[in-house]
Amino acid sequence: MLIAQLDLTALVLLSASEELSDDLASAALSQGYEPRVRAGGWADAAGSDLVVLDVVGPETGTEIAARCAGAVVVVATATPVADVEALLVATHMPRARIIGAAVDGAGPITAAARATEIADAILRDRRQTITAAVQVLDEEDGAANVLVREARIGAGGIQAIL
Repeated sequence: MLIAQLDLTALVLLSASEELSDDLASAALSQGYEPRVRAGGWADAAGSDLVVLDVVGPETGTEIAARCAGAVVVVATATPVADVEALLVATHMPRARIIGAAVDGAGPITAAARATEIADAILRDRRQTITAAVQVLDEEDGAANVLVREARIGAGGIQAIL
């Protein structure tokens, strides 16, 4: 609902019920934004520019690579560092396009709020500094690790790690 309230894009809720998508669309009308929310599957998400995940399953990386290879992926799960790392390996996407909504010890609503902040920065090209789980390259040995860092986020994903 938080992302729908941005009123910037149509949403496909993967693995959601028609009842939930209809309820979110009805809420849109009462809140004054476009009711562009529907339930669907990965086929419906094909070609998406932005994918926001609240769970990463065993096939998530494969589906993203096959259907949404040009997307920026925002990971708002309970374990964003581990899930960003897993998606980088599974999708072979550039590190700038997979971003974890990092919120230490917070619950799912706080993670959703951070994911919405990241989505807004991407969709509106805000070039905003946000704390996120990002892949960082070690200058000494070249190793890649996913860490929580400040990053400038805008169109296309991570523009700089600060």
